[in-house]
Amino acid sequence: MKQYVSFCRKLNRTLTLVGVLILAFSIILTFVQVILRNFSGFSFKWAEETTRYLVIYAVYLVSGRLLLENRNSVVDMFYNMFPETVRKVLNSLFYLLIAAFLAVMMYYGYTLVSRNLKIWCASIHIPWAVPFGALLVGSLGMLLQIPAKLYLVWTGGAMREDEGSAAAEGGQK
Repeated sequence: MKQYVSFCRKLNRTLTLVGVLILAFSIILTFVQVILRNFSGFSFKWAEETTRYLVIYAVYLVSGRLLLENRNSVVDMFYNMFPETVRKVLNSLFYLLIAAFLAVMMYYGYTLVSRNLKIWCASIHIPWAVPFGALLVGSLGMLLQIPAKLYLVWTGGAMREDEGSAAAEGGQK
């Protein structure tokens, strides 16, 4: 299982790099679009729609890493009052609920992709299946993290990124 956690971390680094590159390209494309529109009156018809879909893919590509590293927002005021065993059970329950939600998201993502293979986006002339594919990519990326999260919860791995750093420092935050 340690190898699986290592695989998830390597996959997340790769997907984060791809997400950052996509986001950088989106920023450059938007900048060029604004400059062209304001100084020459010319603009690419496809730039805004392309940027929108690229940003969506960038977010979904990085979402698995955010899940594995607990970099999402949490409200844990009451959660921290429970003993460690109860927190482990709650974490497991939360991750199983997240997995169920992601499985539903994958199902509907697949449905949207398969139904929109022959319907084309207005300005960039690609099938609507491509933007909807981000649902599949993101939900699969996050779903792959769930076994690693469950393993880390029950083997004493950091349940949250700040707990792991506190443990490394001898329990002091």
